[in-house]
Amino acid sequence: MAIAEMSSLSLIGLGRDKDGLLDVITGTGAVQVKKTSPLEPAFCPAETLTDTHERQDACAKALEYLNSIVMLAPKELKKEGMVRDGFGVTIDQFFSVGDKRAEAEAIIAWLDEQKAQEAELIREKNALQSQRNAYSNYLTLPHPFSLFADTASSKVYLGVVPSDKLKVFHQEIASLDLVVWESFGVSREGTVLSIVALKQVAQEVADVLSHSGFVPCPYQEDRTAQEVVDDLTARIDAKAEAIDSLRKEVWDRMEDARLLKLYEDYLLFVAEKEACSADMLYTASAFILEGYVPTDRVEEVRKAIADFTPAYVLETSPIPRDQFAPTLETNNKVVSNFEAVTDMYSVPAYGALDPNGMMSLFFSMFMGLIMGDLGYGIAMILGGFLLARTRRKGTGIYRLSKVFAYGGFFAILFGALFDSWWGFPLLRTVAGEDYNAFYNAHIDAINVSASVMGITVPSILLWCLGLGVLHIAAGLFLKAIQHFKRKQVLDGIFGGLIWSWGLTALFVWVFAAAKNYAWANIAKYITAGLIGLGVLTAGITAKGFGKITKIGGSLYGLINYISDILSYARLYGLMLSGAQIANIFTNTLAIGLLFPKGPIGIIFGSVLIVLGGVFNLAISLLGAYIHDSRLQYVEFFGKFYEGEGELFRPLGSVHKHVYIDK
Repeated sequence: MAIAEMSSLSLIGLGRDKDGLLDVITGTGAVQVKKTSPLEPAFCPAETLTDTHERQDACAKALEYLNSIVMLAPKELKKEGMVRDGFGVTIDQFFSVGDKRAEAEAIIAWLDEQKAQEAELIREKNALQSQRNAYSNYLTLPHPFSLFADTASSKVYLGVVPSDKLKVFHQEIASLDLVVWESFGVSREGTVLSIVALKQVAQEVADVLSHSGFVPCPYQEDRTAQEVVDDLTARIDAKAEAIDSLRKEVWDRMEDARLLKLYEDYLLFVAEKEACSADMLYTASAFILEGYVPTDRVEEVRKAIADFTPAYVLETSPIPRDQFAPTLETNNKVVSNFEAVTDMYSVPAYGALDPNGMMSLFFSMFMGLIMGDLGYGIAMILGGFLLARTRRKGTGIYRLSKVFAYGGFFAILFGALFDSWWGFPLLRTVAGEDYNAFYNAHIDAINVSASVMGITVPSILLWCLGLGVLHIAAGLFLKAIQHFKRKQVLDGIFGGLIWSWGLTALFVWVFAAAKNYAWANIAKYITAGLIGLGVLTAGITAKGFGKITKIGGSLYGLINYISDILSYARLYGLMLSGAQIANIFTNTLAIGLLFPKGPIGIIFGSVLIVLGGVFNLAISLLGAYIHDSRLQYVEFFGKFYEGEGELFRPLGSVHKHVYIDK
């Protein structure tokens, strides 16, 4: 569990071998290419324009369209749907996608055409629906529109008067002679009216209609509104069938998603190669590439290049820890998932200490303590691992899902200790009086207390603060190791070890005093001696007056230590609040209130236990993650951590959909 030593790499190869060598380097997964340092008489390449990004964007849009159509597919056609992101391929399978470029581009072009056709059909369907909606205002009209036409001596009006203006129409039209009108019922927008007037009073009628908000009918077909609507409905149905048929064609091609996802990732790789090529230097017949490679993989890279071509020159040199290099964290399968937590804060610097091994233990322990329920722990394990299976390996969600799952194991341990099984005290219910007496005397998180120097606090709160002391002590121990690696022995001893031992002694003293052990005073004197030594030697490596000022700063820093330790009280508070909510849902409401009501009460009570537990689990898990992370970032990392690093990203390692099987 460390940060890998990196070596600088310089490769000279023939220009004709460049693409092949870049593929070989990608296959190793061990080389990050950087901009090559200027070198005479080599030259930078002229800027060239390619359509790789445009093709990648077109592929992404085609996949987006394909996915949107598949989401609309009926269950019997959808089957398993599109291939999920995160499927694995070998490096040879990945490179072979380049040979299928024509096939992939043909699929993209076909999907673009289908998308355009669907958009046009939808546009036409929407236009027909708008027409049908307009004609629907006259469905109560039993006559053809053409019947309502002017004659030689009369003016004929057909239209709709809004409901709120109908009274105005009635009042004003009644005052006119030589006018007849008829109502044909109420439509969506008002009352359908026909008005016939002799032409000599047409202007007066027009004024009345204007006052009444009259909307004239624009249609003159020799058909009724019902006939027109029926025809439009048939045309709309035909468009809908055409859309469904088109989508069915797309549904039948959903297996093409695998090739398109591979192709998009391949285009991302091609774009990355083009960017690398722009960072190289060239001569008339050769190229110069520079990069980074883990020192323990130099020979692997050398062999891969030699197997491809004998025409190359490769030079590597280990990079000292005090110089810049990208950071490659080399942790086991469990701890590597916690790198996501660390990297959210800041990537460790190349020359710094990898905190993930120690941090993963405390992070999981604190998360389990906050959750503190066996049922919640099982849910975290199952949910975390199942969610990880649906995500591409190495992604942030994949790693965090496993972080929650590992925290679930500690939640089971603490849940068994606190006798919380989805909020139900199972052991206290079935184990008898002896266990209940033991629980009430030694475990109860609220009522069991301890006294230290006359101060009485809940025992579990004291343990939470004690874990915080050990957490901070571990951070100071890592600080000492970091100094020792840099040959800073005095800083390591007096700035790290002494304080780490002092806090550990504080932990022993407090718990010995709480138990009234005879040797508690010995632990107290050791604690005072170590902390005093830490304060007095704070400026041991400083120069001049700095030796004095450092002591004052260290003495003031004791307040910060007290503040840091008290921060761990949040573990107790979060654990207690989650336990109380679980107790209310399970014991107070479900078992105490609903279960006694009979079978119906038992059913509703059981549902309440599940739903309330899921709600409490989600809220508690969010709080556990946030506050657990804060304790790592502030209290733990604050003692030793050096961030601002840059993650090692080997050529060809960035993918959206696939991962490369090694």
